[in-house]
Amino acid sequence: MDRLVKKYRHGRLAVASVAAVLTLLASDSASNAAEPVSVSEPATEQRVFSVRCRLQVSGNIETSSQPAAAAGQKPDDKKPSGLKLNVDGKFSFLERRLAAGGQDADAFRALRRYQLAEADITIDGQKTVNQLPANSRQIVAEGTATGIRVWSPDTRMSYLTTELLRSPGDSLALAALLPTTQVEQGTSWEPPYWTLPMLTGIEAVSKSSLKCSVSKIDDQYVVIKVSGGVEGATLGAFANIEVDGQIAFDRKANHIRQAKITQTEKRTVGAVSPGMNVTATVYVDRQISGVKGGLTDSATDAIPISPEADQLALSFSCPWHLTFALDRDWHVFHQTKDVAVLRYLRNGSLIAQCNVSPVPQAAAGSHTSEPQFQSDIQTALGNQFRKIEKAEQIPTTDGRWLYRVTATGVARNVPMHWFYYLCAAPDGRQVAFVYAVESKLVEQFGGQDIAQVRGLQFLPAVPQAAARTGP
Repeated sequence: MDRLVKKYRHGRLAVASVAAVLTLLASDSASNAAEPVSVSEPATEQRVFSVRCRLQVSGNIETSSQPAAAAGQKPDDKKPSGLKLNVDGKFSFLERRLAAGGQDADAFRALRRYQLAEADITIDGQKTVNQLPANSRQIVAEGTATGIRVWSPDTRMSYLTTELLRSPGDSLALAALLPTTQVEQGTSWEPPYWTLPMLTGIEAVSKSSLKCSVSKIDDQYVVIKVSGGVEGATLGAFANIEVDGQIAFDRKANHIRQAKITQTEKRTVGAVSPGMNVTATVYVDRQISGVKGGLTDSATDAIPISPEADQLALSFSCPWHLTFALDRDWHVFHQTKDVAVLRYLRNGSLIAQCNVSPVPQAAAGSHTSEPQFQSDIQTALGNQFRKIEKAEQIPTTDGRWLYRVTATGVARNVPMHWFYYLCAAPDGRQVAFVYAVESKLVEQFGGQDIAQVRGLQFLPAVPQAAARTGP
C-alpha cells in the first residue's frame, strides 16, 4: 500500500507540473529588463535539481505485416499496418551535473537519482506498462551527437529501461540550447549544429535548422521560443522531425525553471523500428532541491569520464529463464514466449539477425545429440541449405554444454552464413541461437555471436506452483 501511495503522489506531482508550466509560459508579463541579461547554466554547476516531467504521445505506428522473418530472410515488402499509439509517461528525479567528458554534446553529463519513471503504453487498444526497476534508480545521462545516452553505475540496464528513459526534451539537451552571450527582448540565435541531433536522437542528419529567440523578459523569467526541424536517419529508417516549444529561465536562481517541448515525427518502417507518425509533448518542471538524495561529491567523483564497454552493455532476459549481455548495436525486434528476435545494426545498416528459442529439455547432464542437431538445422533451412562448413564443441567453465555449427547456403539469391548454437544447462534445459548473416558481411559481423553466447546464463528454474487448494 505504501508503494502505491508513493506512486500516486508522484503521479499527482507530475500532473500538477503540467498546469504550472502552461501557466508560466502563457504569462503575458511585460518586458522590464532595460539591460541585456545572462541566460546560461555554468558547466561546473554543482547544485542538485529536482526534475519532474510528463510525456504525452499520440499518433500512429506502422509495423511490417510480417513481424519477424525466418533467420536469413528479409521481411516481405508488404504494405505496413497502422496501429493507434498513446503514451503517458511520468518521471521524477534528482539531478546533478558531472564533469564534462569532452567538447560539444560530450560536455553535458549528469548523475540522476530516479524516484519515478514509468510509461503507460497503449497500442491498438492493448496496454502495457514500462517501469524503471528498483535496482536501476541511479543513472548517468550523457549527451552525444545522436541523443542522450543513459547507463547505470550500479547494474547492467535492460533494453526496455534505456528505451523508457530516452525522452524528448531531456533537461540536459535543453541546457545545450541556451545562448553563450547575453540577450535582450527579441534576441535570436542558432544553437550549434550538434544540439538538434542531441535533442531529437536522430543519428545521421541530411538537413536541419534550429532557431531560438527571446519572446519575453520580466523581473523573474526569460522565456525562450524554440523552433526547428531535422531530416535524416535513425536506426536505419528515414525520419523527419519538427520541434516547437518554450523554455522559461529563472533569472534570479540562474537555471532553467520550466519547459514545454513538442516534437512531431514521421518515420519510415526500419529494420528494427516501426514507422511512425506521432506527436510527443513533454512538460518539464525543474527546481533547486533541498536535499542531495545521494548525489554527493563522492558519488559524482566515482563516475568515470568514459564508461567501460561492460558498463554500457545491456542485459537481455528471455521468458524461459536465461539472460545474456547485448552490445548497444543489438536491438530487440520481436519477442514472444517462444522466440526472441534480435537485430544487429552498425552505422544504420542491418548486419545480422539472431533468433533465440527454447529447445525441449533433455535429461539432467544430457543434451540433444550432435547428429540430431545438425539434422534439425538442415530441416529448418530446407532448400536454402548447401553445406555444413564446421561443427565444434565450445569449451565452457560453468558446466554448460555449448555446440556451434556453421552452415552456408543461399536465401533469396543472397549467399548466407548461419551460425547455430545449442546450449544445455547441467539440469538439461536447452536453448538455441541462430545468427543469420549475409556471407559478404561475416567479417564486419566480427564474432558478435560467440561473445554473446559465451555470456549466456541460465537463471534458477522457477518451480511449478503447487496445486491450489480451497478452504
